[in-house]
Amino acid sequence: MCYILKCLAVSFAASGVVDLPQALAEGTPKERYKEAMASLADAPKEAISTLQLICTTGYARACDRLGYFSFKGIEIDQDTAQAISYYSQAVQLGQSKSLVSLGKVQLSSHNYEAAQRSLLAASAQGLQKGDAVLAWAHATGRLGPLSDPRLGFPALVGLATAGSRDGQMLLLDALTRDLSQRVDVTDTLDQLHTRHADGDAKAAEALLKYYRVVGHARGTLAARDRLLQTEGLRAKIQVEEGLYLARDQNPAQFWLASEEIVRAAPNDVFARGLAVAAKINKNAYVRIVQMELRELGYAVGQTSPYMNRPLIRSINAFCRDAGQERACLYGPLKSKTIKAVARELAQVRTEL
Repeated sequence: MCYILKCLAVSFAASGVVDLPQALAEGTPKERYKEAMASLADAPKEAISTLQLICTTGYARACDRLGYFSFKGIEIDQDTAQAISYYSQAVQLGQSKSLVSLGKVQLSSHNYEAAQRSLLAASAQGLQKGDAVLAWAHATGRLGPLSDPRLGFPALVGLATAGSRDGQMLLLDALTRDLSQRVDVTDTLDQLHTRHADGDAKAAEALLKYYRVVGHARGTLAARDRLLQTEGLRAKIQVEEGLYLARDQNPAQFWLASEEIVRAAPNDVFARGLAVAAKINKNAYVRIVQMELRELGYAVGQTSPYMNRPLIRSINAFCRDAGQERACLYGPLKSKTIKAVARELAQVRTEL
């Protein structure tokens, strides 16, 4: 790929082979695992190589992490089949909690029977999270033809009532996906707020989504704003929920807030943030794309919240440069084009 300003830059790389840090080449598997995880951000290739090596030699935690990285595409190619392989290896090596992760990945790949087996096996191992994920899969239809919402929702309510953190969070998530369900979640909300007060960021994330989608009386703008300030909140949630809160706080000024939120987002969250901004307000999306393409050297014309000919030409040129002509044939404001442009802009940001 070649972009107008980017192609003018000249980069120099030192030649030679990068040696594996000595700390990663020596020590017990547990020590090498810790060193590899600590060096992941600064030396990702070496860290991943070390994790693969100690996974091969039988260290289950390394296999489990590689499963997660493969599924999410973190410092390694996104590959669901490879993620399943790594998680399966971790299970075989005795990492029983990997059964839940394995089941979730199998759900995402529509391997319903295998997912059910994995989650039932997790439950048999005493992993309550397996019970919660299986109940959630039934409630939300994620088990495909095996799904039984009549089984899933009562099971989730029972888990939440019994104090299961996973049951409480997944109950709220399931309710955001089926607004026809009538469930008294007073105690669940109370307990999740208590967890949040104790520093549980995942509890805050569950509450944020539930309040936004369902519109519960406790989910005031002030309450959502407080939840959004929770330390440890994932960047993806901060950006996505931040955009929706900005919309609800001041719709007329959303275009300004969205520019600040999306353009300040980490590179791995940028595409999602831009797509959400487009979903909320196409004019806000147009302005952000103008800014991004202008910085890459494209002639986008005068700043405007409206799609115009110079911007359309620039988007088409960007799509050609990125090898995304087919995705951009649908029109500059179609969902497929927006996602393709957002994805490629995010990729450029990581390369600059």
